[in-house]
This record gives sequence, C-alpha cells and structure tokens, in this order.
Amino acid sequence: MASKKAEAAGAAWEGADIERPMQGEDPSSATLADARRWVGVYHHLVNLEQELFDVLARMIPDMPARAQTEAERTNLPVIASQVERFRHRLELWQRRRDELERGQPKT
Repeated sequence: MASKKAEAAGAAWEGADIERPMQGEDPSSATLADARRWVGVYHHLVNLEQELFDVLARMIPDMPARAQTEAERTNLPVIASQVERFRHRLELWQRRRDELERGQPKT
C-alpha cells in the first residue's frame, strides 16, 4: 500500500498533467451534449480553483514569515497548476463545442 506521502505526490503529478482527461471524459466525443457538459464541468472547476488561489494569495501576506514561505513554495504552485490544467481542458472543450455547433469535423 502506498504511503500518504506517495499518494499526495502522485495526486500532485496527475493534477499537473494538463492533457489528462477526467474519468469518463472522451475528448474524441462527437456529440454536442458531451462537449457542452464538459464545458460546464471545467468552467466550474476553473472558478473553484481560481477562487481558492485568490483566497490563499490574499491570506499569505498576513501569515508569519515561515508560513508565507511554505504556502508560496507549496500551496500556490499546486493550485496554480490546477487552474492551468482546468483552463486548458475548458478551452479544448469550448473549441470542440464550437466545432460541433458549426457542424465542422474535429481537426
């Protein structure tokens, strides 16, 4: 069984992989309903992670110096990578939705 540290490290690496789809996500889907659903999912995730990032960034200046350093070194980068990943996936699905709405095949 993996240790908690190994599990956390694995989750951080997975979270940083901007090409990794979520479970059940099929980027080759040809249905407009799928594209619209994933746009909604990723829209919510971008908003969630961005809000978490913003809250943390506002809190850091009021923390003791060592806490600031740790949060800036560990917490902010992890959340920022999630924001980046979810934005990338959102843009992918927005393009896919737009292609399907126009009736154009995926290129």
